[in-house]
Amino acid sequence: MTPSSGPVVVPLGTPALVRSLHREVLEPSFPPAELVDAERLVAGHASGRLRSLGVVEDDRVVAGVVGEWFVDARVLLVLYLAIAPGRRGGGVGGRLLAAALDDWRALAPLAVVAEVEHPDHHAASDAYGDPVARLRFYARLGARVLTLPYFQPGDGPGGERVPALLLVSFPARPGDDVDDVPAVPLRAFLETNLRESEGTLADDTATRRLLDAAGGARVRLVDPADPVALATVPVALLAPAEARAPTA
Repeated sequence: MTPSSGPVVVPLGTPALVRSLHREVLEPSFPPAELVDAERLVAGHASGRLRSLGVVEDDRVVAGVVGEWFVDARVLLVLYLAIAPGRRGGGVGGRLLAAALDDWRALAPLAVVAEVEHPDHHAASDAYGDPVARLRFYARLGARVLTLPYFQPGDGPGGERVPALLLVSFPARPGDDVDDVPAVPLRAFLETNLRESEGTLADDTATRRLLDAAGGARVRLVDPADPVALATVPVALLAPAEARAPTA
C-alpha cells in the first residue's frame, strides 16, 4: 500500500489467504473464546456462509474483515474485523469495513450487525483493543446500538459465553437514518446464531431476556455517542449458571 492510494481491499478468495488471515491477523487480535479455528474458517468460506475482504501484502494478509451470512434471516454479522499488530492506524480499518459494507449490501440484507464489548464492562488492553475506541469507530460508519441484552453464544455445548456485549446495526443502505429496525429478522438471527453456536436453543434467563427483547415489532436504536441513551440499553450480565452454553 502507498500513502497516496491507501490500502487496496480485495476478496480473500482462497484457503491460503483465509489461513493467513487467521494466523497473521485474527489469532493476535481475539481471545480464544471469541475465535474459531482456522479450518472451520476455511470451511465456512467454502460453503459461502462466510465472506471476507482484506489487505494483502506479499501473499500475507495484514488486515481483514469476515462477515457471516444468515441467509434465512437475511442478516449479516460482522464476525471479525482486525489489523495485524504493528499495522494499526492510518485509516485501514475504516476503509476495509466501508468496502465490506458495500460488498455485503449486494446481498440485500435486512440488517448488518456487529458485536462490541460494552465499554462499562470490558477493559481496554494492548492485545485486544479498546472498546470505547471500537464503538466510536463503528459509529463513524453509521452504526447505532440495538436495545438488546446481548451476549456472544458459547462455542459448542459447554462453551464459554461472552457477557455484556453490545450489538450494533449499520445502515442497510447508505444514508439511512432510522430510530428502529424490524424485530423479526433480528430474532430469527439471534435464534439461529444461538442454536448453531451452542447446539441448542437454551431455556435460561439470559436467553429468554435476549429473545424477548426482540419479540415485538421493532427494536429501538440508540446513538452510541449519547451516554444517557446508551445507559438505556439492557446489559447481559450473566449469572454463573448462564456463563456457559448448556451441555444437554
